[in-house]
Amino acid sequence: MNHSNDVNVRRLSVDESVRLVIERARQLAEQLIEHRGHSNPPFLPEEYAPLQSVKAIMKSDLGQSSGVLLRYPDGYVIKVNANQHIVRQNFSCAHEIGHVLLDDLNLVPQVEEVAYRTFNPQANGEARAKARERLCDIAATELLMPSFVFKEYLSSFGASVHAVERLAHVFRVSITSAAMRIAEISSEPCLALLWQPLRGPKPPCLRLSWCVGPSTNAGIVRNAPVHTQVRMPSSLHRAYDENASVKSFRQFRLGNTIKRLPTESKGFGSGENRYVISLAFPSR
Repeated sequence: MNHSNDVNVRRLSVDESVRLVIERARQLAEQLIEHRGHSNPPFLPEEYAPLQSVKAIMKSDLGQSSGVLLRYPDGYVIKVNANQHIVRQNFSCAHEIGHVLLDDLNLVPQVEEVAYRTFNPQANGEARAKARERLCDIAATELLMPSFVFKEYLSSFGASVHAVERLAHVFRVSITSAAMRIAEISSEPCLALLWQPLRGPKPPCLRLSWCVGPSTNAGIVRNAPVHTQVRMPSSLHRAYDENASVKSFRQFRLGNTIKRLPTESKGFGSGENRYVISLAFPSR
């Protein structure tokens, strides 16, 4: 079913495009729930595929690529990288379904136009691709973790760093994806942060990779801790070295103010892939 008529002939802003993609992904999740008769996660790409004219999902060695969408007259074929972790495969496949949604909504021309007007025309090819990929990531997030279902489980578990791993397991997504989703839609205002070791310094320094806050009509509100590189000793390094969560207070720059926020941190992964997820709570 083609929804291209849903898109107004006028030019859409980036925010309007995002809202359309989220709305369509949510409709697809609701369609899946009605089709299978329950709303229990996980929401797997294989279940969405037949609802979006995807004829097959194939797993193969794609080298450095995570996924690819092949368009045929009678439908789509998605290929995902069999060498990557299953949660990465899930997201890559959902991302490619996001491209199908963009086709369905006829949003690609709109995104091309927005990107041309918004970004440096000298780099418009790269900017357009970046805009498309961002919309597909947003679609994938809503498909794998539908907001209305994710909120129910988050409410049951409670917003905490312990809930991150549980939600990732239930929805079959990565730890980082679950942490971002908590920050985006938690009823209790929350910031999610990813800390990774900065290679080289001895003793090791932990560097902030990203900080995500609640979603608003204007998109994702981004704030940041005052210190984005932390040296030993620190509560973050305790979380990095141990398997238990560590509670602390950190200073954050929130808009034009600086506030000391209660923070929970926990280490995940192992070896060179070890990292720390923190949740900070502005209202506590």
